[in-house]
Amino acid sequence: MKETSAKNYYLSEFSYDDGEYEITFNIIDIDFVNQTITLAITRCGKITQDTYQLLRDKDGKLYFEYGMFYENKISVDDFKEIL
Repeated sequence: MKETSAKNYYLSEFSYDDGEYEITFNIIDIDFVNQTITLAITRCGKITQDTYQLLRDKDGKLYFEYGMFYENKISVDDFKEIL
């Protein structure tokens, strides 16, 4: 995904299996100035909202770290637009 406008990312979705549960992330807001991403996170039927710091990998792609110890890298490029 190209960094054009935050509204291009709105409600884009990504599913992640943490080994125990299927987790669905939906982008609520992405702020390129402050380098943050706000997500709606669905896990076990419970929906929460959290904001994460956006980081860049060695190729310049944006990602955030998720998990109890922030051990999982989730790339913004992996999110798909909901039709």
